[in-house]
Amino acid sequence: MPVYNEQACIESVVLEWYNELIKSNIPFVFCVINDGSKDNTLKILQDLTVKLPLLKIVDKLNSGHGQTCIYGYKLAVDNNADWVFQIDSDGQCDPKFFEVFLNKTNQNEKTNYFGNRTTRDDGFKRILISKFVTLFTLFATKILVKDANVPYRLMNADDLQKIIHLIPEDFYLANICLSVHLKKVNDIVWIPIHFNDRRAGVPSVKTFSFVKHGFKLFRQLREAIN
Repeated sequence: MPVYNEQACIESVVLEWYNELIKSNIPFVFCVINDGSKDNTLKILQDLTVKLPLLKIVDKLNSGHGQTCIYGYKLAVDNNADWVFQIDSDGQCDPKFFEVFLNKTNQNEKTNYFGNRTTRDDGFKRILISKFVTLFTLFATKILVKDANVPYRLMNADDLQKIIHLIPEDFYLANICLSVHLKKVNDIVWIPIHFNDRRAGVPSVKTFSFVKHGFKLFRQLREAIN
């Protein structure tokens, strides 16, 4: 879970996901990566570790959401994880869908499972951004990834290890690049999910900022995927 300036909701989000993981009765480490928050987020997280023994906090300099995800994936792979599950810290990722993802791994299907945001509460502009991502990704790479930037993904660590080094350190929206590489090495199974509205704070990707950087995304995808 990457986090940046989410002091208003981070405690409730971490607690609900921690409880879901405990209920699932699986071995896990819940790693929250603080991406250089400037508010009280880090202090809240550090206090939570006192009562949540399987919660690990990593504090790092700010590098943006996408590269913080990549940092976390590398950390998981380096520590011999079998599966890597990523969600965001703003309350949009509902734990009630996690059981569906978990059941897939129990079927011994060594593939990758992504949420497909078929319904969502965060507004038309966010839906539009996701549609643009799909189109930009398809045109740039000739690979269809339904919801390439979704922050609800369960990935096979063996697949991640094959492609994690291929993500440029300066890649804008790095999870999109990673999704395309994953699709090239193995399948992605899409699981319908509902996406909640943010509980607090502001999105890391602004609507107008995305439009402005859309062509940069297109160029970077063309260069990174071959």
